[in-house]
Amino acid sequence: MCYIGPLMARPLSSSSSNRRGWARCLDNVADVLRRGAWYPIVDEAGDKVVLEVRKKKVRVSRIDVAVRDTPPDRWSVVVRTGVLRPTLGGREGEEVTTTYAVCPQCQERQDFTGKPATLTCTRCKRESQVDWSETC
Repeated sequence: MCYIGPLMARPLSSSSSNRRGWARCLDNVADVLRRGAWYPIVDEAGDKVVLEVRKKKVRVSRIDVAVRDTPPDRWSVVVRTGVLRPTLGGREGEEVTTTYAVCPQCQERQDFTGKPATLTCTRCKRESQVDWSETC
């Protein structure tokens, strides 16, 4: 589970760019937000935060997200859960992909092999370290 406890209890501080922190979904809201992706918080009201998701505002409950003050700078590692879907591969003769990484810059999902220290995004071409300290 993607959980950053101490940061969730702290009030979010405004910055000059109108970003009040960064948030990513916990497992129970993965259908609304991409698991492992960090989104800028653009507003907050009571128990809700408003995130910028693909240039649209999305309101979610604060308890459904992990929050951090600084932008992400490492790839998030996501472990796929649930039943096998066609996107997981698994056709005859193919290996089933059970993990993927999410780019800290553009939120693109990317498969990988082994346990790389860094990845270069196929979409935005930026290289970043992989955060192996926790998985989503």
